Amino acid sequence: MSKRVGILTGCGQGIGLAITKNLLSNNKDYHIVGISKSTNSELDSLKKLYKERFLFFESRIEDSEKILEILDVVQKRHGAINFGICNAGIRSRLSISDSSLEVYRNVFEINTISNINIAKKLITISLENRSACNILFVSSIVGTRGFDELSTYAVSKSALDGFMRSAAVEYAKDSIQLNCLAPGFVESSYAENFKENRNDLYEWTLDQTPMGRWGKCEEMANIASFLISEQNSYMTGTTIYSDGGWTAK
Repeated sequence: MSKRVGILTGCGQGIGLAITKNLLSNNKDYHIVGISKSTNSELDSLKKLYKERFLFFESRIEDSEKILEILDVVQKRHGAINFGICNAGIRSRLSISDSSLEVYRNVFEINTISNINIAKKLITISLENRSACNILFVSSIVGTRGFDELSTYAVSKSALDGFMRSAAVEYAKDSIQLNCLAPGFVESSYAENFKENRNDLYEWTLDQTPMGRWGKCEEMANIASFLISEQNSYMTGTTIYSDGGWTAK
């Protein structure tokens, strides 16, 4: 297998960290560029363990100019960027009445516009290099299902799905693939706090999930690993749901 270069945002915890570990440990020819708003001991360990193949940048994805500068650095160092996993984002749990337009704008800026900014740059790099590129957005079942107090988050994720489908059609002829991974409820960094403080909602999510449990970050990482791999050579414009059967109901 030839060298493959990829970027991954939100790599410091939860699903993003699980994907980072999966890609580095299972693919000796992968060079991963991780981007996260802050570093931590887990990332420090990965930088030492994979010092030749893991490059880390500290940045918020909404800092659009800095993100573009990072991608320019990666392009100068490696040339083509073979894949990108846009995982970073924020959650917002407020009723519609309590969500000001500013809250909608902020969530949309981070979860949608920032990811479109990254995708557009990856597409530009791919076209310049005449190389294939596989772009994956980590979305959510919230984008297509109705949930109380999650309208701001739902707007941002459903819009991201819409961009993905249009871009997939527009650039399919250029060997640029775009897909979304839409997890259900996953045992990421917020899970324990959610169980403790919103136990009624936690039990409700279990009732709504045919498999009767939350997913694991490692399970999402396995799917993401395939979706950006060379094995995924024909799927584009698709949202893959990994939710224990929730959306099948």
